[in-house]
Amino acid sequence: MTSQATHPGFEIDQSGNPELRRNELFPAYEDLRDPRFAALRARFAIDEAVAGVEDELARILALRHWIARRIGIEDANPTPTLHGHAVAILDAAAQGGRFHCAHFTVVQDTVLNAYGHVCRRLGVGPGTLQDGRHHGVNEVWVNALRKWVVVDAKYDLHYELDGVPLSALEIRDQVLRDGATGVRLVYGPERREGPRRGGEDASFYRWLSWEPGTAAFSSLPCSGQASLVVLDDEAFRAGTWIRDGKPHWAYEAGFFIRTVHRSWIEWTPNVLACDLRIESGLLQVRIDSCTPNLAAYQVSTDGATWQACHELFSLRLPAKGIALSLRSLNLAGVAGPPFRLAVRPLPVSGAAQDVRS
Repeated sequence: MTSQATHPGFEIDQSGNPELRRNELFPAYEDLRDPRFAALRARFAIDEAVAGVEDELARILALRHWIARRIGIEDANPTPTLHGHAVAILDAAAQGGRFHCAHFTVVQDTVLNAYGHVCRRLGVGPGTLQDGRHHGVNEVWVNALRKWVVVDAKYDLHYELDGVPLSALEIRDQVLRDGATGVRLVYGPERREGPRRGGEDASFYRWLSWEPGTAAFSSLPCSGQASLVVLDDEAFRAGTWIRDGKPHWAYEAGFFIRTVHRSWIEWTPNVLACDLRIESGLLQVRIDSCTPNLAAYQVSTDGATWQACHELFSLRLPAKGIALSLRSLNLAGVAGPPFRLAVRPLPVSGAAQDVRS
């Protein structure tokens, strides 16, 4: 989004901020006001898993590790239970129940969202006649990294390239480029590197599909959805996704939601964009974002303490200029990436300055 304002004597620097990409394909997300989220946290004492953990990524990995330790694996004959209900799965697991990857994705999606981390479910697979297996994982938005990251609760696993955790599409990029030879498998909250093996290998990320419904827990019991979002790029169109020896069922069913826009899949929760205008000695700010469960916007002036602000506000612009940081805050207290801007006096009075957000 771009706006223009002219004011003598100032320049505005907004460089280095993440891009706001709107949510076009995943229209619903969990409602943290649903009392079942607080009940889930209390019922299973999940808060203990993240007690004293302040770093955002470390909290996510601690929650993933809690799930991996609590649920046993059984791929062929999982314990019968309400498949799409995290509470039922966790109750059965406490009694010795064992489950496959889809159950892990249900639980991880619910738990991470319960702590304010925007999470979603996806399916991945090598997609060949020789290897038509399928695997379910999650992606979570990490504000500190300003990106989506794959988290696999079944194996307590994520993937890194040069120390940076990867999204599903980033893993696929590496698979298509060189077989993902540079991608590292990273296990546990301590982020230890492990070997490439079986269903954990990055080669599973050749074919990807995302569930568009991202409000599965708070929309129970009406949360079932069969359609799947896929990136309709050249690599997708050049082949056929083979699952269990035949084309993926969604081809014939017509259940693929195809998009050519990668940015629509990797939309940016909690990221801000700002329209700015300088008039009559006032800096006028309008904040925009796609923030699930928005509780407040906050502003910090010249490094001061964060304060709540309205999405439309103005402040007196000092002659020496001003530095602002803005961010979103959701109902779980998770803050979005900061949006920073600096207003500085120009050395030449009367210069006109374009303002871009």
